[in-house]
Amino acid sequence: MGWPDRTPELATFYPTSCLITGFDILFFWVARMMMMGLHFMEEVPFRDVYIHALVRDAQGQKMSKSKGNVIDPLTVIDSYGTDAFRFTLAAFAARGVT
Repeated sequence: MGWPDRTPELATFYPTSCLITGFDILFFWVARMMMMGLHFMEEVPFRDVYIHALVRDAQGQKMSKSKGNVIDPLTVIDSYGTDAFRFTLAAFAARGVT
């Protein structure tokens, strides 16, 4: 986006309003994003953090591309269809607190 120059793209996308993430990287990534944003841009990069549940495999481990325990959504869509896939994701999503 052109950083450290003040480009139109940077002005459009920084800061943003909300970061959506899992709780497992709050300290490792989100806190650093906040500190770096304050240091280099002199403003916070986001005001709200929405924390969602982690997706786990059959053994209870966090699904991760680096672990290789993920499911390819295109394979599921080819087998069951897009509507069934969307419904399943919506049905099994953890409910948030409002």
